[in-house]
This record gives sequence, structure tokens and C-alpha cells, in this order.
Amino acid sequence: MGSVSYLDRYPLLRSRDSEFARDRLFAEYGADRFDRRGDTFGVQANFALLNAIGIAFCAYDGEASLAFPESQILRQFFSIQGHASFRTHGDSRPIEAWSPIVMGDTRLNLSFGPGYRQLVVRIDTLATERLLKSMIGDDSGARLRFVASEPDPAVMTHLRHDVFRFAEELEKFGHEYSPIAIAELERALMVRMLLAHRHNFTDRLQRSPPGANRTVIDIVESYIEAHWDEPLDLEMIAGIANVSVRTVFREFSDAGRGSPGQFARRIRLHRAAEMLRRPDGQTSVLAVAFKCGFRNLGRFASEYRREVGELPSETLKNARRRS
Repeated sequence: MGSVSYLDRYPLLRSRDSEFARDRLFAEYGADRFDRRGDTFGVQANFALLNAIGIAFCAYDGEASLAFPESQILRQFFSIQGHASFRTHGDSRPIEAWSPIVMGDTRLNLSFGPGYRQLVVRIDTLATERLLKSMIGDDSGARLRFVASEPDPAVMTHLRHDVFRFAEELEKFGHEYSPIAIAELERALMVRMLLAHRHNFTDRLQRSPPGANRTVIDIVESYIEAHWDEPLDLEMIAGIANVSVRTVFREFSDAGRGSPGQFARRIRLHRAAEMLRRPDGQTSVLAVAFKCGFRNLGRFASEYRREVGELPSETLKNARRRS
């Protein structure tokens, strides 16, 4: 196997036995065909399955092919090295730095050359549709359909960077993240993908939202304060306020309140301060940061200091000195 690898903390299989590989890929990925070609064979697969998103690293030492039946999964492939292709609706195309969004409404056939490496993002179609409709305030029965067009290379360069950062962040911190942090990571990546690819809701997604009553802000802030330790479910919050997610964002911006996410971070910073001021024998800055949904300790310390006026380590040290 080559040295290039991602998501090693999420191993799925590493084998030179093609029968074993076939069984695992069928069971874990939902494939229904797997074939090796030639005498050389080796496969490595790492797979992080979250809530609505799964992200996989795959490496093939020899030629192989893989197929999937129709499903409710959106896929996008990001090549790292080597050559591969995919075929849907009878049309075969190479997988280059990125593929288009591949919908699950038809069979998907993949062919990999020797030495091929890639990251694959798998997203639940219905979860993506729910997120999108909540953002634009759509309650129709229209289904999300991506347009068969080439995405903007500049936008895709940034999306590719985000996907690889997503994989690196999961590798480093994923096992320690709270459900809050995981949900926010997933939501951010799903929104980026909806913005990067054209679909039948693109024009509405880019259109300015209608105005709303100013009490929307009070409703949203009250809900966030009461549920600060839960993932920030903006779709549900917008539903409670009877507006779209975009309207929630606009109301916060127009009122100079930043965004719901920024408000939630301030609330969580103050909850973190409360925990650090009343520590027990197991309290640590790292544990409190993760519990409050912060994924990066350095950023947590910086934001905490800006909001609270001192470093979190100082709050904890002072609290223990007083006890």
C-alpha cells in the first residue's frame, strides 16, 4: 500500500484478499459488484460515518471495479493520485481533481487504475433536501435535483480544500467531538456543497429572503439559550419562529447581532466559564472545550479570552486556588 492516507482512525479494511474486500465493501458501502483485474491486488479503505455524511479514503494497488445500485446517497469523488472513472446513465467520465455530484437515481459503476487514491463524500439525499428547503422556506413536494453542468473551478478548489480539511479534522479530533461539533461540521460542508453545484433550487437559494417580525430574534435566542448543549438545528428553530433559515440569518444581520451561530458560541463560552469556575477533580480546559462544542483548543482559548477577559486556564487555576 502507498504512504498517502487519510482517516486512519476510522479503518474499514486493509487487505490483499479480494474475497474479503468484496464482503466488506458490500456490507459497509452498499456495493453490489466488486472485481479485481490482474495479479496485483491490495485495497485500503477508511470510512467515517457521521449522521448525514460519510467520508471515505480509498486506495487500490491493482486495477479494480466497483458498482452500486440506486440509493438515496449523493456522492462526490476527489482524486488524490492515479486514474479512475465513473459511469452513470451510460455515460463514462474520468474522476479528476473532483467529480460532479453523482446522484443515486441510477446505477453507479467505478473503475480504478493501479495506485489510485481518493476521498469520497457520501451525503444522505433526503437530509440535504431538508436542509436546503429549511434555508429557503420551501414546503413543497419538489425534490432536489442537481444540474448536469461543470461547476466553477474556483469554487470547487475551495470545496476540495474544505473536504480535505474536514477529513484531517475528523482524524485529529473526531473521536473527542461532541454531537454539537459534529452536527455543525456536517451542516457547514453540506451548505458548501449546495452552493458549489447548481440544482433546481439554486436561484432561490441565492435570492434575498423576505422580511420578518423582529421578535424572530427573541424566539431564536431564547431557544438557543435553553438548548445550548445540543446541536444548533437551525431548520427546527426557524420552524418554531415560522420563518426560513435565511430569514433568521438576515434578521440577525440587520439587527447587528451577527448570526445565530455566533450567538450560540457566546452562550457556550459563558457556559464553559461557569464549568471552569466550579471545577471538580476531572475538569480540564480540553474537556470543557469539547463539551461546549469547540473543536480547536487554540481558537477556543482565543475566543474565550475575548469574551470572558482571561484565558480558560486562568479561570480554572483561579477557581482551584479558591477551593
